[in-house]
Amino acid sequence: MTMHADIQTTNSISDPVAIDPLFGAIGDDGWFPSPAHVIRRAALLKTVGAWQRGTLLEMGCGAGRLLADWQSLSFAGQAVEPDEQSRAMAARCAATFAPDFDVVASPSVSEVDYIISTEVLEHVENPLQTVREWMVHLKTGGLFLATVPAFGAKWGASDEWAGHVQRFEPEAFARLLEDAGLCVISVDVYGGLLSDVLRIAGNEASRRKMAARETQPSRENATFASGRERSIEKRMAPFLRSLPGRALMHTVIATQNWLPGGHGLIAVARK
Repeated sequence: MTMHADIQTTNSISDPVAIDPLFGAIGDDGWFPSPAHVIRRAALLKTVGAWQRGTLLEMGCGAGRLLADWQSLSFAGQAVEPDEQSRAMAARCAATFAPDFDVVASPSVSEVDYIISTEVLEHVENPLQTVREWMVHLKTGGLFLATVPAFGAKWGASDEWAGHVQRFEPEAFARLLEDAGLCVISVDVYGGLLSDVLRIAGNEASRRKMAARETQPSRENATFASGRERSIEKRMAPFLRSLPGRALMHTVIATQNWLPGGHGLIAVARK
């Protein structure tokens, strides 16, 4: 992987502002990835890393950490985030790690080569309509990639905390993309059996986060907070940064392609 010359990279387990090979972009704003984010990022890079370089639009970028990865792969474009606080975090991340990306409240580009949406469609009431609206910005022949939580039977506290509306079955998600006028290339389950074990711990962390809330937020506010609230993750960071923590995450990532199970879908379709 060829990194942009202006981006600071490191193999250190303690550098506070760096692109870490395992965790991705680590800023100085206290944001730290959850284990689910780390696993998902590995699956994304395996897919997107094989694409030809071009223009890219990320929908619902949250704190914007994946922008550093798109930049490192020589993509350029826009990232859309409607939540003001998350957008400010993403803009700061882009200024540090992804100068070829603009962070905006709504898209102002069309005919891009790629649209990517990670963990967004599970938050909306009408995901089909949302995908159709996004496709206005994708050129004919362009690729759309989306990740979503998989399997309704795996609904848990993490879904409630994040303001999810649903989880998706693989066949139903493929039909949704087809109904949006796309040609489905692949819909794969990612994560593997070990990620399901970590998901149990994630549900417990989410229960603690919800218990700590003074008031119950609206689903919209819960959705926005899910992209930037990292209180539990910050407490987990010292372990995850340690050699045993890194070994654990590397093991999960290495086994996700051949162990059964998994908690997420990664889908690619062509317009």
